[in-house]
Amino acid sequence: MFQPLRLPAFRRLYTAQVVANFGDGLDYLAIITIVVFQWHRGPADVGLLALAGAAPMVLGAPAIGLVADRFQPRTVMFGANVVRALAIAGITLTTNFPLLCVLSALATFCGGVFNAAEQRFIRYRVSDDMLLRTNSLRSITERMLTGLAGPGIAAVMIGLWNARVTLLICSALFLVAGLLVWVIGTIEPDDTGDDRPEPWRKRISAAWSVVRGNPPLRLTVAAVALAYLFSTMFEIMVPVWYREMGAGPGFTGSAMVCMGVGGGLGALLLSRIGDRFNLLLVMAASALTIGTLVGAMGFAGYADLGSIVGIWLVVAALIGVGSAAATIAYGTLVQRLTPAHLMGRVGAMTGAAITVPVVIGPAIAPILAPSLGINGIFLLSGSGILVVGLVLLVRGPAYRDAVLPKKQPGPPAEPAAEADAASAPAAGPVPASGTPAASLAEPVEARTVDR
Repeated sequence: MFQPLRLPAFRRLYTAQVVANFGDGLDYLAIITIVVFQWHRGPADVGLLALAGAAPMVLGAPAIGLVADRFQPRTVMFGANVVRALAIAGITLTTNFPLLCVLSALATFCGGVFNAAEQRFIRYRVSDDMLLRTNSLRSITERMLTGLAGPGIAAVMIGLWNARVTLLICSALFLVAGLLVWVIGTIEPDDTGDDRPEPWRKRISAAWSVVRGNPPLRLTVAAVALAYLFSTMFEIMVPVWYREMGAGPGFTGSAMVCMGVGGGLGALLLSRIGDRFNLLLVMAASALTIGTLVGAMGFAGYADLGSIVGIWLVVAALIGVGSAAATIAYGTLVQRLTPAHLMGRVGAMTGAAITVPVVIGPAIAPILAPSLGINGIFLLSGSGILVVGLVLLVRGPAYRDAVLPKKQPGPPAEPAAEADAASAPAAGPVPASGTPAASLAEPVEARTVDR
């Protein structure tokens, strides 16, 4: 899993990502502390804040993709981190809730721009057969820093100082990440044969055409979008379900830790053996496992099996394993099935497609709960995820050749010999567009300039 760190360019990018992920882990709890505990805002305002975090990823997807594909990735990532740092710092200066929502939305938008540019850089600079290990490493890092360590450290900082100081530290981390990302190097400019950029409508249309005309990519995105819809429906009800099963207040936190550990194990396992298999079938197996476990939780609730509540920690860990495997496989498939020069646009648009159900699911669940009950929500969600898994299981084998990693046309450069690699770059992967990707070796700076 750590093999991608032998690539100097990715190693520098990964260092910047670690710092940025740590910042991501701090800001949410600090902002929530200000809104809920200092300003005493109610559930409706918390919902508006959540919407402000999701809307830029959906409505701003075309702009995110255009920016990510138009300029050098390091320029885009540097600018995104600087603006994000200023937005977070601005939150510490305001006492106006609408302005806080605007600044939070701006920070989220910049995070989306950063991620799109990062995907494009990785698509050019990491070989096809190393994408899965690269994404596994990135996933573990993000889960550990953003999901586990970050919020815990944020809670300590808020207790020692206050939420605004914590946000200032978060802002400083984004600035540091911006400086670190500037030294990652550049990618080869796209050779289009025309120095004039295409009209923006045509550039967006090209990204949609890739998704529409690529059946395995279309299947991948649709399956994950539906799975996210059903997953978020039961996830928002998990604390209530634990309470109904007789678990104490600390059980939810323990279950979250177990799910995080399971996610790490799932990412590690996938990085070691995932490329031996059709990743669509890996997603199918994950969906079938998660759907079965979620459905079992619903049946257990109807059967009043509160006496075995401890077993649900194991279930949470298994769900974490399946969730990590499916998420990493999804990201890797989007990269493999997308032409390198369109990676920013396609990545942003497919990201928007799976963000919509993440917003809709939590809104639907409370509406259905009075008629279906908490256990009914779990049965419905589990059944929906099972259907997604069955569709992938049936249709996935037809696309095996398209989703397996492409073989390297030549031996890769020796990672340790950076100087030799710069003068004699190895052959890179061949994207779906047929345009060779940039070498895994260091870039020849004289031939690559920021646009």
